[in-house]
Amino acid sequence: MSQTELESRLLTLLTQPMRVDDIRRALPEAPKQELKEALDRLLTEGRVMKNKKNRYAVSAHYGCVTGTFLATERAFAFVAPDTDEDGAKPDDLFIPPGANGGAWHGDRVLVKMSERKNGRGRREGAVIRILQRADRELTGALVQRGNAYFVQPTSKIYPEIAIDRHHLGDAQPGDRVAVSISHYGDEKFLPQGVVEADLGEDGTMEAAIAGILHENGVYDVFPDDVLQAADAMPQEVEPSALDGRLDLRDKLIFTIDGDDAKDFDDAVSLEVLDNGHLLLGVHIADVSHYVTPGAPLDLEAFRRGTSVYYPGHVVPMLPFALSHGICSLNPHVDRLTFSALMEVDKDGRRYKARFAKSVIRSGARMTYNKVNKILAGDKALREEYGFLVETAERMNDLAHAMYKRRIERGALELDIPEAEIIVDADGRPTDIGWRARGESEKLIEEFMLAANEAVAEYMCKRQLPTVYRVHENPDPDKLRVFAAFARPFGYRIDPSKPEDTFQFQTVLRGAKSDPKQRILPTLLLRSLARARYADECIGHYGLKAKFYLHFTSPIRRYPDLVAHRMLQKALTGEEFTAGDENTCEEAASQSTTREQAADECERGIDKLYIAAYMKRFVGEEFDAEVSGVQSFGIFVALENGCEGLIRVELLAGDRYEYDEQRMTMVGRRTGKRFTIGTPIRVKLLAASEVTGQIDFAPADGALPVSNPTDDAPPPAFAPAPGNRAQRRRQKHGGKGRGGRKGKKPPTRKRR
Repeated sequence: MSQTELESRLLTLLTQPMRVDDIRRALPEAPKQELKEALDRLLTEGRVMKNKKNRYAVSAHYGCVTGTFLATERAFAFVAPDTDEDGAKPDDLFIPPGANGGAWHGDRVLVKMSERKNGRGRREGAVIRILQRADRELTGALVQRGNAYFVQPTSKIYPEIAIDRHHLGDAQPGDRVAVSISHYGDEKFLPQGVVEADLGEDGTMEAAIAGILHENGVYDVFPDDVLQAADAMPQEVEPSALDGRLDLRDKLIFTIDGDDAKDFDDAVSLEVLDNGHLLLGVHIADVSHYVTPGAPLDLEAFRRGTSVYYPGHVVPMLPFALSHGICSLNPHVDRLTFSALMEVDKDGRRYKARFAKSVIRSGARMTYNKVNKILAGDKALREEYGFLVETAERMNDLAHAMYKRRIERGALELDIPEAEIIVDADGRPTDIGWRARGESEKLIEEFMLAANEAVAEYMCKRQLPTVYRVHENPDPDKLRVFAAFARPFGYRIDPSKPEDTFQFQTVLRGAKSDPKQRILPTLLLRSLARARYADECIGHYGLKAKFYLHFTSPIRRYPDLVAHRMLQKALTGEEFTAGDENTCEEAASQSTTREQAADECERGIDKLYIAAYMKRFVGEEFDAEVSGVQSFGIFVALENGCEGLIRVELLAGDRYEYDEQRMTMVGRRTGKRFTIGTPIRVKLLAASEVTGQIDFAPADGALPVSNPTDDAPPPAFAPAPGNRAQRRRQKHGGKGRGGRKGKKPPTRKRR
């Protein structure tokens, strides 16, 4: 009996309390030692508990659940319970002050649930055991008080950490530092830590950026052995590397990338076949030829998982000697590639696909801007690049046909504008706008999608191990919230039918033509599940693709590198092993984790740059739109993509209450409401390039008009207008209590 099977049998058996002897009699085929180890593992993981009578049962039997502790800046917290076996996501539990059991944010905990509920209907609980501490290093300001040193974490959800003077390293008070936790504190002692890195002077944008990168495990510097391995790589293709490769150097192949791109990992080609069909070629840098499994380069790429991009910078997955050198498809030089060659008709229907290790010689380093201008009819560029104009136009026609087929099968085209932060040579932000997405950007996107789908279908239909890109169906509860927002615009969304993506396409089409609906695509995106990597092919909901993986960017994404290795093994007929399956499972998990960390970095650092840019406009007024509502205030977004907060106490003229279900802020007296999409004129109060915080206030007269109609009754919860004394005077004909003019009613002591 395998370990997994034994644990599954135990969890099924222990729905009712049992002694060890009873368990052994129920599972006579399980060896005694293995049974003990399995019970110990389940106890350690919190999935099984033992009571005072030495009876074992699943945690749920004792009213307990396992989950992740989510701290807040206040004394209370939440726990996100683990997902049920049926895939359902339980509601978060409220952890009142004093019931955290010493847990810190991100820790895995065991919670005893209570029948009590807090004011918002969340069930309460208390942490009774910390199952596993989160793997963390925190950043914060190093301060000195007397002869003692402390780190005040940047995030206020963590407590202050004491630092022994022998564990300061080179850091000085006033620096921002990274600290590891050596002791989490108790009733007698403060938490203790060790300074692991000095990130620079606290209060500077540079130190704030370094802190965000460090907290998410992103490091600029490569280990020496990795750099040495990269520097030892040849900078020209060696003749011996061409053996057995498909030679495509005489074909018209070229790259299309951004103006400031330095690594070119994909190139495209298109030929007309004798039968009238088209041969679409997607040629990807053959990183797997240079980065071999288990080598220092591979281990470091696995650890990083992905490249991280922020304005004017990149933290690469592979050293520049590779990503900008031998693995970059530079023009007019031989480069090793992995090619996906797909036979399609003019309507974008794929008939065949084959894959081969190849060698190419890119004919041009094209940019999106240049190709967009060529397609728009720019005479000078069409003359300069006359040798590829006809191919580019044919590519564009094919991309349009492929896009049409995707939409017809139900793919969602959210088309949400992406903010672009422009920086000068010194890295300072000079402008914020929206990233252009022209014909050539869409062309490359369609061709990359086609290659990814073709490789995934090849591997999945042969039931071979690889790393897939998957996207599950959305949560119906989240779709219900979206449906409520879409209903006032005339849309009727059925949340119980998430597989019907055509109902969402209708919303997306309407949002393109109506500025009032432009918030709907963003709300729909928030309602969808997050895409991830997996070692099983379960499809991609957003693309409406049955088969999908990432094949096209092995320079900057580790799962693409694994997909290349597995595809090559399939093409050569090598036998797959259990080790290959483990590799894919581990790569999928690690890549998902590192992608999320990269996203956190990019979002956090972008906020710093946007705040640094907006700081010059403090005191000025802007047109904005509500982009989010929380109990503490409303988030507003400007036309340039900048987002900031209006705190609820700044919403003058009424007392506003948060309606969590409708995500609305409602005035108790006036009925005025703020909800996502509400237009508002705002004044910029402050912007910090250190925290990324941007604060706004409503400009004079900027509060929204009351939504209820004039003849509608006031909200049931709204009191009569005026203060208590004014309401008494109205009740008694303009006089005080009992009509006694000029005499104050007796006061009542509060007890």
